[in-house]
Amino acid sequence: MRHEYLATRPVDLYSMHLFELVAIEGSFTRAAGIAGVSQSAVTRQIQGMENRLGVTLLERTTRKVTLTDAGHALLAEARQLNGSLEASLRRFKEEHVDAARTVRVGFSRSVGLASLPGFLLPFHRKSPEVRLKISHDAGVGLLVALLDHRLDIAILTAPEKLNSSLQVQHSFADEFELIVGAQAHLPSAPAPWPAATLHEWLEQQTWMHLGQQSHTGQKLASWLQEQGFPTKPAMELDNFEILIQLVAMGLGASWVSRRALAAYPRKKAIQRVPLPVRFERQIVMVTRRSQNTSRT
Repeated sequence: MRHEYLATRPVDLYSMHLFELVAIEGSFTRAAGIAGVSQSAVTRQIQGMENRLGVTLLERTTRKVTLTDAGHALLAEARQLNGSLEASLRRFKEEHVDAARTVRVGFSRSVGLASLPGFLLPFHRKSPEVRLKISHDAGVGLLVALLDHRLDIAILTAPEKLNSSLQVQHSFADEFELIVGAQAHLPSAPAPWPAATLHEWLEQQTWMHLGQQSHTGQKLASWLQEQGFPTKPAMELDNFEILIQLVAMGLGASWVSRRALAAYPRKKAIQRVPLPVRFERQIVMVTRRSQNTSRT
């Protein structure tokens, strides 16, 4: 009876892993290379899954491999299953094989490198025996990785909604500054400037904004529109450090995180523009609800 059950199971962990590789890579050849098996072996595994499930998971052409609707649904399950298994095996090794404990932390691209020491140094000093594995991704990708057990902690701009399986552990405010290069001319009148003077000066600037692919970039664009400030940039980037460098070179004006600005060493190369209002965002540390956060 046991052998009959194994023979009729539609999928197993090995085939789910191969399916996830093919789906992510969009190629049987690349997936086979990563898995260290032949392309024909991967093809047989995926075809076997499709035959046993009675559904097409992948659409194959000579140029690419794409997921069907059923394939997208199964990929979501596969990522959670494979991620949960990986996390369980990692805990098993830590508890029974005396392996060094690892905490996987993901930072949003819009958080900025300047924020890393503030998060990581206190943790490292408290638990120097724990290895930290750091990754950098878009905020949405970090939340998916948390749900799939590929991350333990995600640090990002507070999302509008959070999956019920996740929770915010810590939160803090992050203010933005408007900066221009040291050679840029500010209005001649002493601040605070009349609204007409300020808006005329703002309209004359070349703007470099945080890209709206990020949640922070979207919120900043909405805030600028509410304030009646210019919203159309000449350039969009996803990195505060680069934005500050470009402003220091005299290439334009930008709104940047005060934390990122504090870490910039060439303070004399930039000017902070005094304004009556500032943009502010919330940075949050998110974990899974089922996670033992006392260990992290």
